[in-house]
Amino acid sequence: MTVVLLLASGDCSAQYLPTIMTKLDSVAKPGIYRIVLPPSFVAGCRADLSDLRIFDENDKEAPYVLRESSPDRISTGFLPIPDPKILQKDSSDRHSYFWLQYDDNYRIDRISFVITGPALYKRTAAISTLPRNAMPAATITIDPADSVFRLPPLRANRLLIEVANHDNAPLVITRVATSQLGIYLLTYLQPGHEYWLMAGDSKVNTPDYDLHYFTDSMPVTPLAIGLGPLRRFLDRERRTNKPSGRWISRNPGVLLWSVLTLILLLLLYVSVKLARAIDKKEKE
Repeated sequence: MTVVLLLASGDCSAQYLPTIMTKLDSVAKPGIYRIVLPPSFVAGCRADLSDLRIFDENDKEAPYVLRESSPDRISTGFLPIPDPKILQKDSSDRHSYFWLQYDDNYRIDRISFVITGPALYKRTAAISTLPRNAMPAATITIDPADSVFRLPPLRANRLLIEVANHDNAPLVITRVATSQLGIYLLTYLQPGHEYWLMAGDSKVNTPDYDLHYFTDSMPVTPLAIGLGPLRRFLDRERRTNKPSGRWISRNPGVLLWSVLTLILLLLLYVSVKLARAIDKKEKE
């Protein structure tokens, strides 16, 4: 009966459904903190990052302000992305094609090349996401003095780089390094609470918080707070592995079957004990 009452009292309101989640480090004192978003987390977000949410252990939403590092700096403010696998094909049309395969759908804002040959070169290259669009995402000119390039924000797990060789020997590209622009959140946190950063719910809208009124003219850079390991969810796991038990409410069938299974096991246990007791009494 107690189990049934607990099931009936559960909150059945719709809740946030993430596909990726990470726990924030402990908060030492109240204040505004800076959360840097690693590329592996951004890869699990919607392209506009409107699905980002911060919740505490009571499912209470913590407001945040989304910021990006200054886009005019090419050498700082970027976070490295794991290097892609490179497949090269030198075609008879006097072009070389380089396919880059990543392990996730990263946001890519900068690209650089390690080229070991020939000694002198100046080539035009077109960069496209795959599946390929009619127009390339960017067109660059590579030479020994210029091998690092800013890109318009791309979201892709595959890129195609088409290099025009003309009558020259193909480039030997031994490494392609890509980076994400520094993206971070400013949020007000309090000690005594546990916080989780989540993303991936396709049905939520861009949040509108008052916090930006208090962060637009901050005199100092707030302290950074770290993140724990990333946790990804399959669709069937997205309710059962949340830190708060109330978040199972949007998929009550999972909880219902769990309770029914528990009840059946308890009934089976009681039946076996009762049968053994009756058998023992009859033998006596």
